[in-house]
Amino acid sequence: MKDKIWIALVAITGIVAVISLGRILTKPKSGIDFYSLIWYPGHWVWRGADPYGAALERRIPALPIYYWDGAVNTEFPMPVEPMPTNLAPLVLFLAPLARFSWPTAMNIWTIVNMGMAVLFVWSVMRFVGHRLLSREGLLILLLFFSLIATREVIETGQTTLFVLACMMLALVVGSSSQSIGGILLGMALSKYSLTFPGALYFLHKRWYRGFTVSIGVQLVGLLILAVITQTPPPIILAENLRMMLMHRQMPGLHLSATLLNGGGLATSIAGIALSAGLVILLGFWYRSAYGRGQLADIVLLVIVMQWNLLILPHRRYDHVAEIVFLALMTLWTGSDSGWRFGKRTTIGLQLFAALAASVWIFPLYYLLGEHLYMNLFASCSLTALVVSIWLLFRTRSVYSSPTENPIPGEVASLAKR
Repeated sequence: MKDKIWIALVAITGIVAVISLGRILTKPKSGIDFYSLIWYPGHWVWRGADPYGAALERRIPALPIYYWDGAVNTEFPMPVEPMPTNLAPLVLFLAPLARFSWPTAMNIWTIVNMGMAVLFVWSVMRFVGHRLLSREGLLILLLFFSLIATREVIETGQTTLFVLACMMLALVVGSSSQSIGGILLGMALSKYSLTFPGALYFLHKRWYRGFTVSIGVQLVGLLILAVITQTPPPIILAENLRMMLMHRQMPGLHLSATLLNGGGLATSIAGIALSAGLVILLGFWYRSAYGRGQLADIVLLVIVMQWNLLILPHRRYDHVAEIVFLALMTLWTGSDSGWRFGKRTTIGLQLFAALAASVWIFPLYYLLGEHLYMNLFASCSLTALVVSIWLLFRTRSVYSSPTENPIPGEVASLAKR
């Protein structure tokens, strides 16, 4: 019976993923975020000018521009207001893409993003103790390519997949090499509003050397950019902060833009109350004799990631991070190697996971309207946070010892003893 369910799940998600991939590969890509985050600032880096200052002043590079692929640009259209919010290491690392003409650069970045998608899912599977080359891995990969957020990341040319892949890979390799993990985390922190949960994970695991290396990567990137552009580091940081504050005004799928209907004092109070409540609950968990170990660490990361998506200003493409929650729910509930729940509880959890996945996958805004759809989307994220907190307090039931959990790959053998 379980095999038939798995086959049905893979078949359904496979069809949706093929449709999504077909749209990604055939639909003309806007590349709006690629222009804003990578291509535009890269032009200024190659000219030895401050990309953040140029974006704030909306300057256009001197023409004509000769590219490595032989193209010559005699006009430089500005389809959107450029907003390079990524920090220096990522701006520098991706600057070579600005040496190619727009169509070539966008095609290269699409290929890179597709590779980052696979690397991200591989890292997630390794992080939760499973292999990508398995039926479970296939299901999670298909789920990931089915998400609306995944399609939006690739179509708009966002850097979300790149930084999340670096973050998850840092968490995977950090236990064996803190230095390499720190370098990867440092690159991921170029979009710190999304990837700071990875830094908190390093601190939670007491990987202090890796965390220090990650900060060093950011400082080195800042200094290199300052030298190239002859701009003092404090000015670069101030300009990036201005960019981030401008970014906060954009619509998104976080609580203040959906369930709380905009800004204001009430929104701030609600956000602070939710955050304070989470801190209190996590403090109670930490001081209690609840389960410790890798499974608890996984759930802690999921909790912080869910909180981040709800509280900070994120648009839908950043919700590719929801795949970590879906992987946790798919692989660790209702199985011999997960939480030991009753049949009703297991079915309830799996039904919610299916509902959340459906909301995050299907364009229900055509049926529900944009406002109701956004509220439903955010409600699923909020419920996912609540479920994750509840699962954290149930980690003790998985193991015979409440204080020391084995690594995920050992749980199945432990459960059979």
